[in-house]
Amino acid sequence: MHRQQEFAQIVLAHQAQLRMFVRMLGVAPHAVDDLAQDVFVVAYQRWDTLDTAENAAKWLRGIARNLVRNELRKQSRRQRILNTALTESLMQVEDPRSDDWQEEAGWLDALRACLAKLPPQSRELVAARYERDAASGELAEELGTTADAVRQSLLRIRRQLKTCIEGQLGETRE
Repeated sequence: MHRQQEFAQIVLAHQAQLRMFVRMLGVAPHAVDDLAQDVFVVAYQRWDTLDTAENAAKWLRGIARNLVRNELRKQSRRQRILNTALTESLMQVEDPRSDDWQEEAGWLDALRACLAKLPPQSRELVAARYERDAASGELAEELGTTADAVRQSLLRIRRQLKTCIEGQLGETRE
């Protein structure tokens, strides 16, 4: 098969999942398509480094991670990343064991469902910290408490979310 035809098949097979992955890394919605396109440009340039088509999804995600890292480095020039702290945390997470994007999409659905189950005050705290990127000290002032209390609350909320997500995913796998 011709190189361009092979590449076209890879693009068609993986473009939707790649966009989802880029979005899950915290890229602003308006920049997802641009960054995914950049991934495919780099992939085409480095086509010879792909060992087999079966590894294409993981290979593309690796390229995406590197491009997002570059975006983090040049954050001051333009705003593609919604939340630097959250994206940096997500970048620390190892690449999923499998290429099963339905499983990853299930994780995202579980996160959304679990966030919806939180009490309003907890949801507001999570939104303030991860959407507004507010620091613990700033939140403490707003809430009339200490920064330590805010950090402890966020720790408890994250644990709640983790337990809830694990429960949600366990239910869907059974």
